[in-house]
Amino acid sequence: MARYARIIVDIPVAGLNQVYDYTVPEGLRERTRIGQVVTVPFGRRRVNGFVVGFAEKPQIEAGRVKDILKINTEEPLFDEEMLKLLKWIAAYYKSYLIKVIKTAIPTGLVSGRVGKKRIGYLKLNQPAEKTRELVKKLKKRAPKQARVLQILLESKRSYSKSKLAEMAGTSSGTVSRLLEKGYLKYVEEVEERRPVLEKDELVTRPFKPTAAQAGVIRAISGSIKEGSHKIFLLHGVTGSGKTEVYLQVIEEVLQAGKGAIVLVPEISLTPLMVRRFYSRFGDEVAVLHSNLSLGERYDEWRRLKRGDARIAIGARSAIFAPVNNLGLIILDEEHENSYKQGENPYYHAREVALKRGKILEIPVVLGSATPSVESFYWAKRGRFHYLELPERINQDKLPPVKIIDMREELKKGNTSFLSHDLERAIEDSLARDEQVLIFLNRRGYANFILCRECGHVIKCQNCDISLTYHAGANHLRCHYCDFTRKVPKNCPQCGSKYIREFGIGTERVEEELSRIFPGAVIDRMDVDTTTRKGSHRKILAKLERGDTDILVGTQMIAKGHDYPNISVVGVITADTILNIPDFRSAERTFQLLTQVAGRTGRGDKAGKVIIQTYTPGHYSILAASRHDYTGFFQQEIKLREKLFYPPFAWLTNIVVQGYEESSVMVGAQKLGKFLQQYHKYIDEILGPSPAPINKLRKRFRWQLILKFRDWNLRNFVLTELEKRFLIEQQGDVVFNIDVDPLKML
Repeated sequence: MARYARIIVDIPVAGLNQVYDYTVPEGLRERTRIGQVVTVPFGRRRVNGFVVGFAEKPQIEAGRVKDILKINTEEPLFDEEMLKLLKWIAAYYKSYLIKVIKTAIPTGLVSGRVGKKRIGYLKLNQPAEKTRELVKKLKKRAPKQARVLQILLESKRSYSKSKLAEMAGTSSGTVSRLLEKGYLKYVEEVEERRPVLEKDELVTRPFKPTAAQAGVIRAISGSIKEGSHKIFLLHGVTGSGKTEVYLQVIEEVLQAGKGAIVLVPEISLTPLMVRRFYSRFGDEVAVLHSNLSLGERYDEWRRLKRGDARIAIGARSAIFAPVNNLGLIILDEEHENSYKQGENPYYHAREVALKRGKILEIPVVLGSATPSVESFYWAKRGRFHYLELPERINQDKLPPVKIIDMREELKKGNTSFLSHDLERAIEDSLARDEQVLIFLNRRGYANFILCRECGHVIKCQNCDISLTYHAGANHLRCHYCDFTRKVPKNCPQCGSKYIREFGIGTERVEEELSRIFPGAVIDRMDVDTTTRKGSHRKILAKLERGDTDILVGTQMIAKGHDYPNISVVGVITADTILNIPDFRSAERTFQLLTQVAGRTGRGDKAGKVIIQTYTPGHYSILAASRHDYTGFFQQEIKLREKLFYPPFAWLTNIVVQGYEESSVMVGAQKLGKFLQQYHKYIDEILGPSPAPINKLRKRFRWQLILKFRDWNLRNFVLTELEKRFLIEQQGDVVFNIDVDPLKML
């Protein structure tokens, strides 16, 4: 074993994004491995660090090299292949390696805040024959003690002290006396914390695939057998059976002695996907997402690392799952924004999946009914292998979509948020004991509170955002920083009493529908109703049982759900995302509308979709109403090329932020001046200018958007930026580099 270990210390500060050499003491040399957490001296402090390599000679004079003090985790938390991936993420997304490592490992593993759950159990401390004699002696003078011993004799199991006392109908003191006399003994056992997993008993064996599914399965299986890295874009309309394809190719992976990772974009989709997989593969499945307790995540992670489970299912961070002998990675709904992390490191799970697949030489499947424009473009260019499921299972037709121009409704005197067509459709559906989905991508009761006398809008004190009114809690809330305040009786600006709420959110839609359809059972699914653990599962279980007549929700309800009794899908306003100042707003609108439309018309019910909009002629809305992905793509790709946006450009958004507006402005201008030196490598610099949301969580924000024609040029400029500009910046101004940004706000 090498004498020196290379350690990345747990201090994410500019200039410390490097490894340091430490001597491995003689007594630790046989035990020290890559991926372990160790304690080392750093200056006058003791800090944790990760072993990322070894060396025969140190980078500095040997006499100045300090010793590793102790090993904190005997079992490595990552191996050399994973380390290679983590280093790539740090380099590509311009982040600290220590931050990337801590993102990839479940919270609590490094800090020691979570570990194995050990439970103390009681067992007999002498042979059974001896205990039987003892029971006979105790029956008269200590019958409760005799009863405790008798239970352990009969069950041949161990119990906790409280459980044993409860079963014997006595107190814990009785059990304690048996312990004191040596008749019982404590045994400590490790208890695994498992999330609640439901089986779908109707789906336990593979279905016979359709001809289209069989072709897709053959293509992916060929790559699995070859052990080659291929990227497949599986473009399947809603209801075409993509999940069954996933299940059958994973079956082949398991038979080859390998494992798989399946990513889903939303926590709300995880229970549904897990149920399908768990019914097929049982305890081979481990679940990883943020709604689990720390203990559950720790134990599921360990099951994968030990090889007790070979399939990891979860949201974005499950891409780092320690699956043994990984043979396949699947991203369901690959187009979803939630695969992109919204804080440093700003990694995209899709890109990380492609890189991990390349490192391991394994296939990656990207599945979607509405692929991202970039993925479809790369499929057309041959970088990705294009696979298609063009029809629904049993050749069910996609539901007809009707567009309602809400401007015309207003001309007819209808001021309600419900068009006459949608109201009648809901009425008819309820009369037939069928179910309805109502979609609005805006939570809360009202979008803002406005003074009708002076025009003042009540904003968040921390962010440059209007506060949303929540009627249930009777307060105003910021959906960015969670600041809340009471609703004022008078305008804070002019003192007028003429203040009222404007706009509409899911909470108000739920209330209004309850008034219009008083006999209907109405439920709501959004961020506000799904904060508690297991709340997603409970809401969807009610819908599946038929206990819910109308489900109102945000984009959580727009995808992945398959309930054949839903006959009407209504979109309250299709313009919510379309009006956001972002070049991807048309794409997001098309994707959401297509996905939500796909929730109906399944099984033997003829579905109906009604889209309400104030811009009925927009190409994204028209294409969604026709379920026409190709038509949408052809128009969108022309605009992208003309305006030089992805996939034709490689973007970076640098956000400068701090608590003093003047300092932020100066910092952004200094950054802009520095970047001008590299104008021949950068095709376009937008800014510096105030960000669309100029203030967020008390910090002022400016931004620069950089466009490059080549990612190598981008990498060169950003590396120069790190080495020659960022390392010299001091003070409270922070420079966040978002590579391949999905949001520009």
